[in-house]
Amino acid sequence: MERLLKNYGKGFTLVELLVALIVVAILVSIAAPSFQDLIKRQRLKAVVETLLSDMRTARSEALALGLAESVSVSFAYSSSGQTWSYSIANTGTLPTVTRSHSDYAGGVTAAVTGWGASSSAASFSITPVRSLNVSGVGTITFALESLSVKVERNLLGGVFVCSANGDLGYSTCT
Repeated sequence: MERLLKNYGKGFTLVELLVALIVVAILVSIAAPSFQDLIKRQRLKAVVETLLSDMRTARSEALALGLAESVSVSFAYSSSGQTWSYSIANTGTLPTVTRSHSDYAGGVTAAVTGWGASSSAASFSITPVRSLNVSGVGTITFALESLSVKVERNLLGGVFVCSANGDLGYSTCT
């Protein structure tokens, strides 16, 4: 009888198991929205950081080419901003870098102002002399639902990033 009682005391009852499952379900339902928001923020930040890195590489490449050539940066986008792409190339050669909205699991929209932007394209060149931008000032605004980030390049080649709410680790846009 004593041996039988020892074996009976091992394991969980059905009630204990159900209570544990309910507690886990409550914790998951609380954490899921925060986790989804984190994923959106990181997806948008990945787009911005990749563009910044590509633009810095283009600037370095223009400086390495010397006075003979420049590097061009071209943007193509739909009016809705749902489809977009950019490419960076030495003048007259194949693109060094090409990226598009599909590289980032979709959902990130882009709108370009400045740099001679038309309804579907914009471009500028980076010259080796102080990385001057002969196409003027321009801004790319990336958005994902309620989040948005602006990447601006000025006449002197400076690149600035800001976000509407000061989130994602960038300063607040003025």
